[in-house]
Amino acid sequence: MDLSAKSIAGHIASIKTDTLSPLLNPKAGSSFDIAQLASGYINSQSGLTGVAGVDTIPGLSAIGRNMTLSDPESAYKMMTDINRRSVEYKAQYAALSDMQTGVGQLSQAAEQLGEITATSSFATVKSQLQRFADQYNSWRREFDTDSQDPELLGNTQAAQAARHTLQASISNPFHGANQGLQGLAALGLEIDPVTQMAKLDVAKFEQTWAQQPANAATAINDFSSHFSAAAKLLSANGNFFQKQLSNLDRAIDYIQSNQSALQAEFGLGDPPKLSNRLSQALAEYQKIQTAFT
Repeated sequence: MDLSAKSIAGHIASIKTDTLSPLLNPKAGSSFDIAQLASGYINSQSGLTGVAGVDTIPGLSAIGRNMTLSDPESAYKMMTDINRRSVEYKAQYAALSDMQTGVGQLSQAAEQLGEITATSSFATVKSQLQRFADQYNSWRREFDTDSQDPELLGNTQAAQAARHTLQASISNPFHGANQGLQGLAALGLEIDPVTQMAKLDVAKFEQTWAQQPANAATAINDFSSHFSAAAKLLSANGNFFQKQLSNLDRAIDYIQSNQSALQAEFGLGDPPKLSNRLSQALAEYQKIQTAFT
């Protein structure tokens, strides 16, 4: 039996699975095999560390390696990466589910703006616009850190698409275009170029509302429809959120179902090191699973 490094990589490729493809290599195409997970590891070596509980998996050494392989350390490192990913995928699932819930709430808030008419009072409309801006900013701040964290949503297409899509809707210059207005910016509601947060210039809005309330109300109604539709589309079946959550769910299930077999083949791997945020998201995932059982 050929136990060369090349053969090991080939054997790893034999357990190819489409369920992991969009997640183990999110920037690549639609196909992926676990051999890629071992790239960079196959020819590397590192010091050995002791592992507890090895006797639960027959065939592994006292330090959790499969010594029948010509390069057990590379295989062990690959399993370490799989162990880490199994935790990250659960954390990503929880964070993305929470983000999707926030998008749904923003969609409802935007729909309420559609009830504004030219006869609505300035104070009422100002209050509604400010409340929407505050809610959007709260959602944005809540996920800013996660969206830049590669362990959570930093490399997640759904999260990045949501941030871009909703921000673009607020900045869209065509809301109210038929009435001669260039988007919500003409009403004083725009995205700050530095903070990326929504802000309402009350003086500018008051001036526009006083001069052309019907046109301003139409612009707000246009925005209401556009933003709400965009938010709903993000969560539609087969679209960003649902597709990503489904992929994550399949990847989690695959790793859990094959954990023992993978460890018997490649070694135990080190347990994942959890940051505080990753631990929090993992706990949230467990709550989600408990709610479904």
